[in-house]
Amino acid sequence: MKMKSILAVGVLFIAVAMFLISGCAGSSVKTGGSIDGPRIVQSGVGKAKDFDDALTLAFRDALRKVVVGLVGEEVEAANKDTLDAYMYGITESFISSYEVTDKVKSGKQTVVYTRVAFDKNKVEESLRTLEIPILMVEEERDYSESPFAPLINEAIDNLTYLVYFEPEKKNIEDEYARLSVNRVNNYLANKGYEYIELERIVKIKDEYLKLYEETAGAVSVVQLIAQALNADIYIVADGIVENAGTEGDIHFASASIDLKAFESATARGLGTETGYSGKLGLASGMDAAKRKCVEVAVENATEPVIGLSRAYMIKAFEDGIRYEVVVQGVMSYDLIRVFADAVRETINFRRMKEVSAAEGMAKYYIYYMGRKNELIDEVMNNLLNEDGFENFAVLVSRGNAVIFGIAE
Repeated sequence: MKMKSILAVGVLFIAVAMFLISGCAGSSVKTGGSIDGPRIVQSGVGKAKDFDDALTLAFRDALRKVVVGLVGEEVEAANKDTLDAYMYGITESFISSYEVTDKVKSGKQTVVYTRVAFDKNKVEESLRTLEIPILMVEEERDYSESPFAPLINEAIDNLTYLVYFEPEKKNIEDEYARLSVNRVNNYLANKGYEYIELERIVKIKDEYLKLYEETAGAVSVVQLIAQALNADIYIVADGIVENAGTEGDIHFASASIDLKAFESATARGLGTETGYSGKLGLASGMDAAKRKCVEVAVENATEPVIGLSRAYMIKAFEDGIRYEVVVQGVMSYDLIRVFADAVRETINFRRMKEVSAAEGMAKYYIYYMGRKNELIDEVMNNLLNEDGFENFAVLVSRGNAVIFGIAE
């Protein structure tokens, strides 16, 4: 711990020294990042009474997103105090260049939107010095030549998405949160992708909020809902919608919307994208202006975050397509074991993970290098002459999920 403190002080000293001797990237901001080496570009937004303070917060917002991308959300949150003290507090020292993309007046507050290029080597070196582990970056591979490429692409197209917001932890008002969800769902529908309707989420939300409270917030309530509704990927929407004043009969607003994608099975982050609307004005009222800004911001963020999600899942499926399989109505443990053996005996079986098991129900993630109908046919054929499975059938099949059970 003492050594870590000494190293942290060293990071602070070096960063501040470079900050003081660096040149200017803007009229009033001195930056300390190299302009020659590799850079990471990220957007940020800040809100404060004064422009300079809002710009500083926008820089910090952008750096935090960079750090989350390098170490993961959980690690970033666990090291928040250290990062606040030795990195976020001196954000300018990591900046190579920046651009103020928009500035909006919201009452007595100023909202600043920025696009910032950070010195990648310096950010990573500081994280290592602070002993904060950086995620391993896998070498980009071309999956198009894989013999399983058509199968994997088909499975990717069959992914089921769930889009919602954290009911207890969001900055955005409910009206605009729901609008964000509906706009993303519209995109998914237009692409022909499976998604969970907002109405289905609302119906079970309260039940899973109670479970979330019982876990003391250890698991995202959106993840719990996504797992319950058999979604492969869940996307959490949040953001800021601002009143930018009125000029004559025109009402102005602005919005920044964050869309964060996660794998439902593991809660692993798949990618984050922030969409900005800029300052937009309408004569039909402030609410109409705000809604238009939300729609524009969501549109700007949706396609990139869906693309990041699909790219990750292509890698995840390389060793087998993950199918979520639930078995209902099989009361005996011995029969559940027979079912599991029938799965393992399928020709294209890769591996199997038990997610949960209780009396009368079991849930598995099955990794199988084949189509879902092929998995179903193989399992049913393997159980054809097994005692206790005379009325065994497929009860529900949707996306990459299937529910087996005893037909009545």
